[in-house]
Amino acid sequence: MASAKKTILITGSTRGIGLGFLKALAPFKIIAMDTSDEASILEAARQLEGQPIDLPINNAGIALPSALKTCTKDTLMRQLEVNAVGPFLLSRALLPNLQLAAKTNGGAFVVQLSSALGSIGSFTKDTENFFKLTAYGYASSKTALNMITRSLAFELQPSGIVVVSVHPGYVDTDMTRGKASLKPEDSVAAITGLIAKLNTESTGKFFNLDPQIPVAELSCGLEESYAAERKSEQSSKAAPIGRL
Repeated sequence: MASAKKTILITGSTRGIGLGFLKALAPFKIIAMDTSDEASILEAARQLEGQPIDLPINNAGIALPSALKTCTKDTLMRQLEVNAVGPFLLSRALLPNLQLAAKTNGGAFVVQLSSALGSIGSFTKDTENFFKLTAYGYASSKTALNMITRSLAFELQPSGIVVVSVHPGYVDTDMTRGKASLKPEDSVAAITGLIAKLNTESTGKFFNLDPQIPVAELSCGLEESYAAERKSEQSSKAAPIGRL
């Protein structure tokens, strides 16, 4: 991704990783939006009509208790709605903005914040044990998000739009309830570094930015090499990459 100033839209920006991005990218403009409500998404897109959006970061997500014996249909569906359907609807609603950015600035990018728990190819029992949970709803919603990423990548590639899924690390947020040690600002630094390296060859790929998480052999060399590089850059700080 070129280093020129870009217009970025970040969902779920009131806490955790999203708030970390806002601190790095200030000043910014707030657009009210509920990513689980299609009408709210469409209204936000209406407010942004004619505005090139170089980089939506679909960060909003939830994790609800979903063990085998206690998980309900509503619990499963709620997580799918927020974690997978919402990013799909927002990406579709912003397609004119992305196409305008790609035409004007030579390319556009969509970053989906996913999870190692949603990567079928890299998921092992050790991965599940690392997170100390059995997350049927959360994991399946992130798997769905990864498939949406792949499908969008294929369809939008002719328009010069790159779409990727990223595991941002096991970050200390309200969602992890103090179980994780990675600070949001360090995760933001890692994601920012990855975004700076994205190109057309990146589209459709899943990137794991936490070398501490045990996963099976990753499906592309970029994931392994970036994770190794990230390990030596734990103290790096996020740099502003744009504003909205």
